[in-house]
Amino acid sequence: MGKSKSENLVSKSGDDRRDAISGVTISWLTTEAGGYREVIRIALPLVLSTASLTLMLFVDRMFLSWYGQDSVAAATPGGITYFTICSLFLGTAQYVNTIVAQFHGSGDKPACARVVWQGVFFSVATAPLILASIPIGKIIFTWSGHVATVSELEQQYFSILMVGGVMLPLNAALSSFFSGRGRTAVVMWGNLAGNAANFMLAYVLIFGKLGFPEMGIRGAGLATAISGAIPVLYWGFAFLSPRYQATYRTRKEFKWDPKLLFMLLRYGIPSGVQFFLDIASFTMFILLVGRLGEADLAATNIALSIEMLAFLPMVGMSIATATLVGEYIGQGRPEIAQKSVYSALKLAMAYTAIPTVLYLLVPGFLLEIFRPAAHAAQGFETIMAKGVVLVRLIAIYTLFDTMFIVFSGALKGAGDTQFAMWAQVLMAWVFFVPPVYLIIEYFHVGLFVAWSWILVYVVALGLIFWLRFRSGYWKTIRMVE
Repeated sequence: MGKSKSENLVSKSGDDRRDAISGVTISWLTTEAGGYREVIRIALPLVLSTASLTLMLFVDRMFLSWYGQDSVAAATPGGITYFTICSLFLGTAQYVNTIVAQFHGSGDKPACARVVWQGVFFSVATAPLILASIPIGKIIFTWSGHVATVSELEQQYFSILMVGGVMLPLNAALSSFFSGRGRTAVVMWGNLAGNAANFMLAYVLIFGKLGFPEMGIRGAGLATAISGAIPVLYWGFAFLSPRYQATYRTRKEFKWDPKLLFMLLRYGIPSGVQFFLDIASFTMFILLVGRLGEADLAATNIALSIEMLAFLPMVGMSIATATLVGEYIGQGRPEIAQKSVYSALKLAMAYTAIPTVLYLLVPGFLLEIFRPAAHAAQGFETIMAKGVVLVRLIAIYTLFDTMFIVFSGALKGAGDTQFAMWAQVLMAWVFFVPPVYLIIEYFHVGLFVAWSWILVYVVALGLIFWLRFRSGYWKTIRMVE
């Protein structure tokens, strides 16, 4: 693709040049390809989306901690096991974002809509598989050896979440039509609507307000399952609207395309497997920690809930990085793609520095938010003491986790998903999980040593993905001609 064509593609229509938040054209946000302003324009709505998810999950865990220590101890294992199983399908469907970005960069608008439909077909096909996985939860929670009261709550929470989990791949496929083209405000509004509904429903159903029965952790699961349909409906109506039908033929491209479906599976499945292995390794870690006792499990769950303040907003930055890399690769401009990645990394580091300072200086303040009601607070001082150490360990590895998230998004945007998958296989399931198992089950050296190994693992992961990106191999991959 010649330079003149690439330059022409950068001068996109007014629809593509509007500010991603307000929809109003703002020239200072659209200058300097690959610079900070362009990254902010794409990433800010996605970061706000994931930040709202962070707040919603944080408040959800806080409600459950007020409700009872057993509930908050069960919430993270139940929730992360549900997300682990769904992550394989979610991660694959999410790859629609990268393919849309590359087609958008190359100027093929109908292909953008057509690949979204392939993602929708894939998502519908996975729904029975997600529902059929519900019995796996009982096996996992029985194996984990958690106390009977916690295990029962884990199973209840997990089963309800899995029913709502059929929406996750569909959510990813439809939102990718907007995020892949840089129209991230649409993604933000859909997520904000769903998260706000979850917040309100969780309070009502957990504590039994407005005439509803008091459901505890089952209410938290039901709130999440119901509210998950709201973004899907929002993005579905927007995708099929006359506006996008006129320019992208979103309705006319409703067709089975074996070539595009194969592309999605070829690049998307390794991406989904990598995502699954990453989440599954932390799920295994939490389940193993649960064998140390309820206080260790509760401290771990609360610490990981606090970690979401840094982690989940960076997921939005990762999607934005994949979008920018995909679009500039589609334009035939890998040098601008590289510039975008380093701009995204610097902005992400600047953000994560804030929670890192909080983790180091005021961990006790963050942990106090999770203190149960007076009648259920017995033993919380022990959890507090353990949690302070864990939150400070999180502060040490957060910057390396940010490196991993940004560079992982960059490699996915270029199509280097095979490396990402195999690196995760080796790191998570050879370097991370087996040593943690030995630390807990054979050496019996406790919670803090197990968490210290997380620190080593995340630092190594961040450096490996940085070195892979630095090698430049991703520039040789051609997905869309």
